[in-house]
Amino acid sequence: MLFTSFFRIALLVGVCIFTQRTQAQSQIQRLEQELELVQMLPDSLDEHPGPLVVLPSATWGSSHKALPPDKGILYGSCVQRLGFSSGGLGQYVRVVNLDTRQYFRLNVKPIVRSRRENPFCYALPPGHYALINYEFAGGIQSSVESIRKHRNSQTLNRTRYLFTVRPGQLHYVGTWDFSQEFDPRFLDEKFTLDLVFQQKYPHLPLNQAQIVLPH
Repeated sequence: MLFTSFFRIALLVGVCIFTQRTQAQSQIQRLEQELELVQMLPDSLDEHPGPLVVLPSATWGSSHKALPPDKGILYGSCVQRLGFSSGGLGQYVRVVNLDTRQYFRLNVKPIVRSRRENPFCYALPPGHYALINYEFAGGIQSSVESIRKHRNSQTLNRTRYLFTVRPGQLHYVGTWDFSQEFDPRFLDEKFTLDLVFQQKYPHLPLNQAQIVLPH
């Protein structure tokens, strides 16, 4: 009986020690991640984000009946940062074609629209693309946030989110979730978004779209 009680006490102590160690390790990992974020070194796109002014790209109209042979169509949606506090101002994502060094500014939250998530659709030249930054404004204050992976490197495929556009094809680029600071997420919600697009863009061959989430 005494041995059994002693065994139970030893087991409880062991569980407590293991739990404390696990929690401590989790805290250390979180601290390391935060420290890495604080010590994030600029990559080539942070240092050279392109021209000071890049005009917004024209959206792909729903009246088009055929895909352009010299460009690729990309579509997706964006979860914005501010919601109603955005003041009805537009929000943009700047991207660069790494093959041609052309810069594009995509309006991912239209002006005078405060809904949390908004669809977008654009025609872009073919090539390999990198996301550079996210532009948003709350009230009178505007912000530009670098869209980065939480790591330091000299190569863009380790620091940036990339995707590829092919000519004459339709590309689903996912839900771009920028609701959390410095923590972008790219989600595959194609089935849900296609229900919206099949009404708004009846001529897009949604069932033939290539899934190319930034990665």
